[in-house]
Amino acid sequence: MKDVKIITIDNRGRIVLPLVTRKNLGLTTNSQLMLVSDSETKEIRITPIGLKDEGNLVKLKIIMKDIPGALAKLVDIFADEGLSLVYSEAVIIEKDVKAVWTAISETPKNIDTLRNILIEKGEALKVDVFPLD
Repeated sequence: MKDVKIITIDNRGRIVLPLVTRKNLGLTTNSQLMLVSDSETKEIRITPIGLKDEGNLVKLKIIMKDIPGALAKLVDIFADEGLSLVYSEAVIIEKDVKAVWTAISETPKNIDTLRNILIEKGEALKVDVFPLD
């Protein structure tokens, strides 16, 4: 069931989620939400997530070959490493040549090891890792 409400941003940039929305989604105090904003489409998406420690997240920007199955190989590596993906978006930069995959994931035990596996076994050309702000 969809629930549509008009909400207002206060002078400190805060919004209040209506009680009915919180109840319908099972949100309580300290529930974690992921906010994705798209400046091109002027859209905001807020999604509940069930992680215990938000400080354990990292953002990866992976430049990869734009060939069939490349993204699947990279995702399989995350699964093999036991890493959950919280968010993922892939965009073709140059058709049949290069794409970029942005992923938010749990922080791996060893980032350098994950980077090497993504390049050696996946189709990654470059892997940049950023702390999640």
